[in-house]
Amino acid sequence: MMTQQTKSNERPWDWTPPKGVNRMMSTVLRLPLVHSVMSKSLMLISFTGKKSGKQYTTPVGYYRDGKRILIVTKRFRAWWQNFVAPAPVTLRLQGRDVAGTALSIADEATIIPLMTQIAEGAPQQAEIFHIEMVDGKPAADSVRQIAPKIVIIEVTLA
Repeated sequence: MMTQQTKSNERPWDWTPPKGVNRMMSTVLRLPLVHSVMSKSLMLISFTGKKSGKQYTTPVGYYRDGKRILIVTKRFRAWWQNFVAPAPVTLRLQGRDVAGTALSIADEATIIPLMTQIAEGAPQQAEIFHIEMVDGKPAADSVRQIAPKIVIIEVTLA
């Protein structure tokens, strides 16, 4: 069976980290001295499942814009649906627990300018989400093509 080829540094679009990796990252991001290496671009988000009522914690990449945190996730991952309506979250952000309210943004017209801002400010996010960069700026066509495949979770810090 033929699979879509990717560049050597790209993962297939449907790649998801194994649970063991997420557990390891969750532990590292809680360690007082070790987290500082990774916490400028990674954090933990904790929330209660809308349907299950269970508590979940997962590591995510983020982009900070003042009191607003933007998290980009692939649309096929279901966890973002916990934030279709505003919901409380706790973030483990740069070694501290902070409260916030999360809301998922799935509207492509709203995603495009936000993803452009994220890609400019956090080029590693552009790479993860396969956004072409030209002279340090995200290519508009590339952002438009990715918009239907992603959701942005906006967390407003308390």
